[in-house]
Amino acid sequence: MGVVGRVCVCVGLGGALVLSYFAVSSPASAQSALLDALSSRVTLAHPGGAPDEIPVERVIRSGDTVATDGTGRALVTYPDGSTALLEENSALTIEFVQTTAGDYVVRMQQTLGRVWYAVTRAVALGSRYEVRSSGMASVIRAGSDSYVTVSPNGETSISTISGTVDTTAGGAEVSVTAGSSTTVSGPGATPAPVRVEPVLARTTTSTPGPNTPAPATPAPTAKPTRTPAPSPTNAFVPPVSTLPPLPTSAPTKPRTPTPTLPISTPKPTAAPTPAATPLKDKFGPRKDAPGQPPPKTLTLR
Repeated sequence: MGVVGRVCVCVGLGGALVLSYFAVSSPASAQSALLDALSSRVTLAHPGGAPDEIPVERVIRSGDTVATDGTGRALVTYPDGSTALLEENSALTIEFVQTTAGDYVVRMQQTLGRVWYAVTRAVALGSRYEVRSSGMASVIRAGSDSYVTVSPNGETSISTISGTVDTTAGGAEVSVTAGSSTTVSGPGATPAPVRVEPVLARTTTSTPGPNTPAPATPAPTAKPTRTPAPSPTNAFVPPVSTLPPLPTSAPTKPRTPTPTLPISTPKPTAAPTPAATPLKDKFGPRKDAPGQPPPKTLTLR
């Protein structure tokens, strides 16, 4: 392969990489969602196809319908982190509509049941999430949490937990703010006046949305005292009531007084030294001993 051929190959590979980058980063690549079956039974139906039971996870494309029965619960997660939680006996058809500005609109047609919607604050300026039923159309603003309930007779109620939901029905539009709700009785009816009332909270088995505040931690409660079951080591120990009572304190012994020493002890007096006894001469007392008569003087004649 010559130099020209190599250059052509490099240019072709570079163009392919650029096209793949724009294909991945385009809004069309984000026109899908992830379906997670939280509990059976959950079904997914493609346009014109039969419902297929979903055991774990499945990718949702535009036009797919998710449905749950009396025990099923399902969670739909969009690429930006927004979610739609379907409770029991609910049905939702999802469509991805691309706008002229290159953004896309997620249009969810709810035909039955209760669905919780949590829209993240990271939605692009030209993108939005719409919820529709037979009698109303609502736009969920970014950073809002709400739920929509559609009864079998077509009555639709919208309740907002946080943020704002703009609802249009019968040619009238109302804004449902946090902590309030409104109801549309059926096709062609206008929304009822917005009323402030306590809204429901998600059940503990559901997955919280990105804007749902964490539930408060319950205060600890004292546990009841339980009597331990007899074990082989204490099975033959008599009951506490039959044992003799233990003394509350040990008997005290009489204390022996400690002798007190005097402050100053007198020193013993030295015994007097006996007088020297005069020595006796075995031949009698000495002539020069004191007390002896003077010796006699002999006179020679």
